[in-house]
Amino acid sequence: MNRLLSVLVVAWALLQSGTAWAQSPPDKAKEIPQTLEALEKALAQEFARLKIPGASVAIIENNQIVLTRGYGLADVKARTPVTPETVFRAGSISKSFTGIGIMMLVEEGRLDLNAKLADLVPELKFDNPWESSDPVRLVHLLEHTAGFDDIGFHHYLLEGKDTPLSEAVVKYGPYKSRWRPGTWTAYCNSGPVIAGLIIEKVSGQKFQDFIAERLTGPLGMSSAYWVKDPAIAGWMAKSYKADGVTEEPFIEILARPSGSLNVTAGDLARLAQLMLGRGSLDGRSYFTPATASRIENGQSGAAARAGLKGVYGLGNFSTIGKKAVFHGHDGGIDGFASKLEYAPGKGAGFVLMVNQANEEAFELAGLIRDYLERDWPEAKPSGVALPSADLERWAGLYQDIAPRQQVLALIGSLAAWQPAEATEGALILNGTKRVFLGQGQFRKEDAAAANIVFTGGPEGETLMLNGTGASVKVPLWQAATKAVYGVLFALSCILTLVVLMRLIGGAWRRDGGFLVRLVPTLALLSIVALAGVTLAVLASNDLMLVAKPSALGWAVYSLTIAVPIFGVLAAMTAQASGSEIGWLTRVMAWVNAGLALLAGLYLYQYGWIGLKFWE
Repeated sequence: MNRLLSVLVVAWALLQSGTAWAQSPPDKAKEIPQTLEALEKALAQEFARLKIPGASVAIIENNQIVLTRGYGLADVKARTPVTPETVFRAGSISKSFTGIGIMMLVEEGRLDLNAKLADLVPELKFDNPWESSDPVRLVHLLEHTAGFDDIGFHHYLLEGKDTPLSEAVVKYGPYKSRWRPGTWTAYCNSGPVIAGLIIEKVSGQKFQDFIAERLTGPLGMSSAYWVKDPAIAGWMAKSYKADGVTEEPFIEILARPSGSLNVTAGDLARLAQLMLGRGSLDGRSYFTPATASRIENGQSGAAARAGLKGVYGLGNFSTIGKKAVFHGHDGGIDGFASKLEYAPGKGAGFVLMVNQANEEAFELAGLIRDYLERDWPEAKPSGVALPSADLERWAGLYQDIAPRQQVLALIGSLAAWQPAEATEGALILNGTKRVFLGQGQFRKEDAAAANIVFTGGPEGETLMLNGTGASVKVPLWQAATKAVYGVLFALSCILTLVVLMRLIGGAWRRDGGFLVRLVPTLALLSIVALAGVTLAVLASNDLMLVAKPSALGWAVYSLTIAVPIFGVLAAMTAQASGSEIGWLTRVMAWVNAGLALLAGLYLYQYGWIGLKFWE
């Protein structure tokens, strides 16, 4: 079994090597800074290396903000430098404020996390096939366990700083639970927007007014605004595309509770200080330590019920450091990227904000984290003996079953595979050895806590869960089928090339049939073109290519229709070809027809025939 698994892993690795290299930058060993000055210097060097236009950083040690520093340019054209007063967009860190706002009302007895959405917002239409037994609850909206699709690509372009949340939640629909609420975790931006509306209904205030009065105002976060208010407009950094020169547009999104906060890094660090103080800061209590703990630890999903700690909470995620568990959130919007982390009980944390959507910028969070952990004692939970029966049961190939958007499930079914191999009494997941902690939980060798748990699913299948996702063990026959398809596809490309090369010698005149070569070739090329264009669209990181009609978007639409059509035409052409056609050409025609027809069936299964990303 393990030998077959290894063969499949190698096959899939070869088939996906193009994307694997793009997504896995080389691991660069960096020296851990030992002083604050050394950290400042290292960050400056890294921002320059990554060609990030501007950045702002705040560092917390001993519960105090010990550094607020700007790097680079807030406005490239005007050569305006970033200073500690420069305002950035915090993106999804906004969700942390929404979660705290909800818990403030819970502490006051005005809300219940287990309250039904149907009771809290009766006017909102949503589809939950399990509503009678497993209703959508408030907690599901904040912990991303309602099963709702994430907002569509076109939703990101909706603008209107004065649009009421009551209208926004309607525009972000429709809402449908794809699985029983309280099961899998799938990140969904619309849930916190509905939670923000609930804050308004219960408090009688606008969401931003409630947060300003109860949280950001008392905390002294004077730069915190949920729209581009004139008070901060002159202090706002501009954001840029990957070239570091082309400006990204500023969109006043409707989803204020999910991602519209504008703030300086120093002011945002006040939130980290509040959480480090377990709900209290500067002698003022905002909420209890029990509430702080509840915010940090999700409870409504399968991973939490399986015993995994630190799963996505109420607008709060965990990052497993080498010596401690950090909590917080990150965010990305309109070319801005940000990260807030803090380590409860350690008095340490940081805020990192940049004005470019550069994923490598998040790698610098690891540099800051290493600096903060430099003198902390090791605190890794000890491993336990791994039963061989469990090792065999958990080994296999795992596939994502909780995509953020169901339309992307097809991509996940082909690319989001994680191999778990049993080797010499150890479990190797994604090429990394894991330490078994008992009860199905594993941590990386250099990590301070478990980050995955294996458990059984409702239908007896083996599941691998983490704080923000779920994967199911795929039967080997299913993985083998896809691997065989990939091998046949590669061989067919070679075979088709050979057949076409024979045209140079005029073979089509000798054994007849130009169409029997052309149509199957087009069938094969339609699959290649669809894969290439789709990858180009999704890898471009250009929202405009998927959020509204574009040349590449229409190409995807056309090709999803062309693939099955060419499959049928290729089969008809092969069937109608005369006996004078050579066996090589005949094999090529039938193989290409079969590949296109199977691809068409797969596209149909995932709802991709006639797919328009912008709808």
